Amino acid sequence: MPSCSAPICRAPTSTRRSSEWRPMRLDDLMERISLGLPVEGGNFAGIDFTGAAIAGATLIACDFTGARFGHASLAKCQFIQCDLTQADFAGATLDTCQLAGSVMPGVRFSGASLKRAQFGQCDLRQAEFRDASLDAVAFAQTDLSEACFAGAMLATTVIIESAIARIDLSRATLRGITMTKGDLREALLDGLDIDTMLVMDADLSGRDLRSLRLARVNLMKSRLAGCNLSGVDLSQSLLIDADLRQADLSGCNLTMALMIGADLTGANLEGADLTSANLSSAKLPGANLNRAILTNAIVEQADCAAARFERARLDFAQFSYATLDAASFMNARFHRTSLHGATTNATLFSHASGSTLPTDPARAVADLYEPRRVARRA
Repeated sequence: MPSCSAPICRAPTSTRRSSEWRPMRLDDLMERISLGLPVEGGNFAGIDFTGAAIAGATLIACDFTGARFGHASLAKCQFIQCDLTQADFAGATLDTCQLAGSVMPGVRFSGASLKRAQFGQCDLRQAEFRDASLDAVAFAQTDLSEACFAGAMLATTVIIESAIARIDLSRATLRGITMTKGDLREALLDGLDIDTMLVMDADLSGRDLRSLRLARVNLMKSRLAGCNLSGVDLSQSLLIDADLRQADLSGCNLTMALMIGADLTGANLEGADLTSANLSSAKLPGANLNRAILTNAIVEQADCAAARFERARLDFAQFSYATLDAASFMNARFHRTSLHGATTNATLFSHASGSTLPTDPARAVADLYEPRRVARRA
């Protein structure tokens, strides 16, 4: 696929004039397909292909504006630079189809089967995939602005460098999805069910995401500042280097979450379950972790200045070399909690219970050691 200077590439509008399309009967089309011949420049605007079996066809620069393909068998078809504006594929089978450089605004795929289909540099603005089944589908450099996937099932689907402004994913089920550079600030996400999803560098700033289940989701480097994630299941999710400033994560399930380098400045994590979570090098100044569970959590080298851990459970937590200045651990419960190398200037520990492990002098010396290669003697 040719490279583009812009991150989002929209399919070019067809330059073919309507007078250049050749009117062609359905019988002529079927004859060419049966002979294994490609069909180029045919005018099929408004034709009814309902229930037709035209699998394996190669269709180049054809006009299918307003054509009806309801419940048709289109497996392994190729639509190359075709005009499919307002075409209707409801209930059709498009498994292993390839659609490249085609203009398809307002096309309908409601209830269609799209296993291993590929869309490259297509215009799918306001396309409808309602209740469709998409398995191992790829959308590359495709415009999906305002497309509707409500109630659809998307499994192992890839959406790369595609415009998704105001996309509708309400009630959709996403399993094993990969999405890059997605702007989801205006997306419809009510009732979205997600499991095992990679969303690199996504923008969800300020969204209310309380209705979502986000277990095992990769939101690395995503922008989630000001999001409301209260009570959401984020267990085993990857939030490495994510922007979660002022986000509401109260009551979240963050067990075994990877939050290395995440910015949680001023975030609300009250009552969150961070059991075995990794917050190494995270930024937590002013964060609220009151009543949070941090059993076996790793908070090494994190900035927790003025953070609140009141009534938190900190059994076996690791705060090695963390900045805990002016933090409050009032009424917190410790048990062999490591404070090795941590700074605790003006830190409050009143009414805390349990045991902590202070700085180990021998380990502190070892931590300063920088091994160097020594040339072997001849």
